[in-house]
Amino acid sequence: MKTLGKESNFTFYLIVNSDLPKSPLFKTKSSRHHYIPQFLLEGFTSSDGMIYVYDKMVNRIHKNPRPPKSVFFEKDRNTIPLKDNLESSILEDYLYSMIDNEGSRIVRQYQTQALNEIIFDGKDIAHLLFFLINLFWRIPLTDYAVQDLMERSDIVSPGIDPEILRNDPAYKKIMRAGLFKHHIEEMRNFGKSGKSLVNIHSNEYPIFVIGDYPILFRKTPTEFRSFGETDFIFPLNSGRIYTSTQEPFKLTKPVSLLINAAIIDQSKRYVGCWSKEILESSIKLLDDLKKNGMNYELPAYLFEQPE
Repeated sequence: MKTLGKESNFTFYLIVNSDLPKSPLFKTKSSRHHYIPQFLLEGFTSSDGMIYVYDKMVNRIHKNPRPPKSVFFEKDRNTIPLKDNLESSILEDYLYSMIDNEGSRIVRQYQTQALNEIIFDGKDIAHLLFFLINLFWRIPLTDYAVQDLMERSDIVSPGIDPEILRNDPAYKKIMRAGLFKHHIEEMRNFGKSGKSLVNIHSNEYPIFVIGDYPILFRKTPTEFRSFGETDFIFPLNSGRIYTSTQEPFKLTKPVSLLINAAIIDQSKRYVGCWSKEILESSIKLLDDLKKNGMNYELPAYLFEQPE
């Protein structure tokens, strides 16, 4: 079956070969699908490899810390239902695994290499941005955006009712997995040519948290092309952040705590940290800011710090 859809000059191609279920790729199926990769979560764990998790839905930090494999995942999130009750986790086990393997290389380099030895090679920066784009389309917070794109797409499929495809779970998941192609094409064809200042900042004391929306933008991108142009902060681990900004960025301890508050504020449900005390203090800071309506000013303060 070959189907074709178009949205904003983007052509989707999906080919499902009836012989695929016979492939070794379908012999086993995973179920625990992490929308925040385990290798990234490991950078926010304690020395014994555990992480405390705050659940925003119930406003509570889980009593006991957990290993990365047991948090920030959704059962069968990327499982594709096929015919005859057959299911495949090929998206998770091969596509996303390949992206994570490549992303982990540059993330771990930025996590561990001495700051004065890091060379911000254009290819490495591009690899990190590629990883972040894919991460952006994997998290629960963008579920609505993906659904909206699908509803506004023109699907051309001779012999098949477009609405059947539009509502097909397998089609939706495969299309979502391919959004990075359109995203990159839009950035390449319509993005600005201005250069951003990239840097890595470190704290002596590991203080940063990780959320289920781990990229902190100056202004949330509303177009594919603006993703790489907007100032953003990305916590690499509990001790370092990566920044891409138009103006030089300065990291101080108060700013670090505000970064935590902003990450908690924008996360959909879960936030993690190696230290329960740091997590508690960051949540309290956000609550205090909310009481005064100052949480809405956080991005402006972080990216426009007074001299």
